[in-house]
Amino acid sequence: MSNIRLNFLPITDQEFEFNIYRKEIEGAIEKNSGLKWYRLFPDSEATERKNYYVSTDKEDGFESFSCHPNHNIDLTKWYLFESLKKSVTNSNLTIEYSFYQRHKINEIQFTVNEFNEGKQLVILSPYYLRQEDKHGFLIDFKFRKAENTSFNKEVQRLSLSLDEKYRSNKNYYLDKHRLFQGFLKSNFQSIKSFNISDSVINLSDELMSVSCNHLDKKQYIFSKNRTSSSQFLGIKNYGPLNIVSDDVQFVFIFEDRFKTFANDIFLSLIGKANPGTFPGMEAMFKIKLDKTKVKRVSISDYSNPELLKAVDKVVEFSKDKKTIAVFIEDYSEEEGNSEPYYFLKYQFLKKDIPLQVLNYQKLSARNTLKWSTSNIGLQVFSKLGGKPWIVKPSNTDCLILGIGSSHKKDKETGKIQRFFAYSICLDSSGLYKKLEVLAEDEDETNYLQSLQNGLVQLLSNDDFSNYKSCVLHLPFKIKRSEIKALEQAINEVSNLDFTVVKINVDNRFFGFSNHNTLVPYESSYIQLASNQFLVWFEGLNYGKEIVDKRLSNPVHLEFLNIGARVEDYKSYLQDIINLSGANWRGFNAKSVPISIYYSKIITEYISEFGDIVDVEQMSVTNDKPWFL
Repeated sequence: MSNIRLNFLPITDQEFEFNIYRKEIEGAIEKNSGLKWYRLFPDSEATERKNYYVSTDKEDGFESFSCHPNHNIDLTKWYLFESLKKSVTNSNLTIEYSFYQRHKINEIQFTVNEFNEGKQLVILSPYYLRQEDKHGFLIDFKFRKAENTSFNKEVQRLSLSLDEKYRSNKNYYLDKHRLFQGFLKSNFQSIKSFNISDSVINLSDELMSVSCNHLDKKQYIFSKNRTSSSQFLGIKNYGPLNIVSDDVQFVFIFEDRFKTFANDIFLSLIGKANPGTFPGMEAMFKIKLDKTKVKRVSISDYSNPELLKAVDKVVEFSKDKKTIAVFIEDYSEEEGNSEPYYFLKYQFLKKDIPLQVLNYQKLSARNTLKWSTSNIGLQVFSKLGGKPWIVKPSNTDCLILGIGSSHKKDKETGKIQRFFAYSICLDSSGLYKKLEVLAEDEDETNYLQSLQNGLVQLLSNDDFSNYKSCVLHLPFKIKRSEIKALEQAINEVSNLDFTVVKINVDNRFFGFSNHNTLVPYESSYIQLASNQFLVWFEGLNYGKEIVDKRLSNPVHLEFLNIGARVEDYKSYLQDIINLSGANWRGFNAKSVPISIYYSKIITEYISEFGDIVDVEQMSVTNDKPWFL
C-alpha cells in the first residue's frame, strides 16, 4: 500500500477546545438574521441536540459554552475559519488576500501572482478529514480571470492547463506543487499559528500523507468477446463489438472555399492521408467509404434559411439509406461552439439523422487532423449505431442511470423559468442504452412530482426487466429537492436494489505521489470518510511512468444514504472508473465516467437549443448517442 500527499494541512495538536457564545432558538430559525446557527447538546448529559444561534463574541442573551471540535463539525470548521481570518487580518502579509463566504463555503484567497489576464490564487478552506479524525485546512489553486479578458490560450497557460509553449501541460502536477510550496515556505509561515480562545493552534506546513489503495486496470471487450487494455489497439486488432451492418452514405455540407479541406478529411477517413495514425474507416470500423458513398451539399453562408435548405437536401439524399451529415464550419475554438453548430445539431436531431461537425480553424492546424481522425471516425461510427467496445464490469446485471438537469433561467432576474431533467441509461459495462426525458415543467412543484413519476416509469420499462440492481449517478450541482424526489421514486420500486452516488468532478481535492512526476497511478483512491472517496481516473501507468499530456484532477465520490446499504464500496468504485473508459467520444477520453460526462454535454446542448428554438421534449430522446 502506497501513500499520497493530500492537499490537507492538519492542525498539529488535535486535542483542543474553543469557547463560543450561544443562545437557544425558540420557535422558527431566522435565516436572514445574519446569525450563524448550529445544533448542539444543551449539556454533557443531554441525548438530543437543540438549535442555537452562535457567535464568537459575547452578545446580550448569549451564554458562554466550551466546545469540543467534534461536538459539531460544521461549527468547528466555521470557528477555525474565523480564527484564521483574524490572524490573517492582523498579520503583516505583503500579498493581497480576500475572504469568500457563501453558504457552507469559507475561503481565504491569497493572490500569489497577478497578471493583466487575472490572478493566480492559493486558497485555504477549513476541512475535517473524517477518515483520519483530523481538523485542518485544504490548500487549493485557482486562476481568477480578469473581468474583461476572454478565455484564451494565455489564460489557459496561467491556469496551468497549457505549458510555456501553449501545449498540454505535462508538468501540471509539478507546477501546482511548486505554487503550493512557494506559499507554504513564505507567507504561510506568518499565519500558520493563531489563537483559539486561550490557546494557540498550529497548522502543519506539510501536506498530510494518507494511505491509498488501487482499483483494477480497465479491460475493454471487443468483437467475439476478445479483450485488451487499449481501446485503439483493441479496435484495430479485433474489430468493434457490434458493427454497422448497412452501407453508409456521407453527405458533406460546406462552402466552396473548403473544398481542399473537405478532400483532406476524406483522404484521412479512408486511411490514405495518415495510415500510421488511422488506417481508415473500413480497416477500423468495417464501414466502407469511397467516392461512391459521398455526396456534397453546397452552402453560401451560415444563415438559418441556408442551413435549413441544406437539411432538406440531406433528408432527400437519405431516403432508404443510412446517412450521416458532415458539416464543416469556420469558427474560433476559443469562443466555444457556434450558433450554426447548435442550430444544425437540433435540426438533424429532429430528423433522426446523425451529424458530425468539423471545425476548420481547429483541424486545419499542422498535424491536428492527423491525430484527430481516429476520434472523428469513432464518433461517426457510434452516432451511426455501432458499438465500438464495452468494459468488463465489476457488478453484473446492473443498470446505471446518469441523472442530469438543465434549467432555463431568466437572464435578468436569474429566476428559473423552465425545469428539465433527463437520464442517461447505461449498464455497468458502459453500453449506451438510451437518453430519456424524465420531467419538464415551468412550475417547480409539478416538475419534482413529474421527476419522481418519470423515474418510476422509466424503471418499469420492459427494456430494463432483466436488471437486478440500479445505481444512480448524480452530478454535484443537483438540487436537494431533486434528490428527495429521486429518493421517493426509489421507495416505490421494489424489484431493484438501489445505490446512489454523487460524483463531483470540479472539487477542492488534490494529491501528489512520491514519484518524480508527483503524479499518482491511474485507479488510485483515497478514503476521505466512510462513504467518501477521492479517485484518480487518470495517472501514471505501471511499466509506463511517462506523462505525455495534462492529466485531470481526481474525482470526489460520495455514496448517499439512499437505497440499499452498501457493504462493498470497492466494486462500485471499480464500475465508476470503468465507465470513464467507455467514452465513445475519444480513444483517450477517460477522465470522467460517461454517466456524468454525457450528462454534462447534454445539459450544454439543451441550454443552447433553448436559446435558439422552442425545444420539443421528444427531440432529445434517442437510442443513439447523438451528443458525441
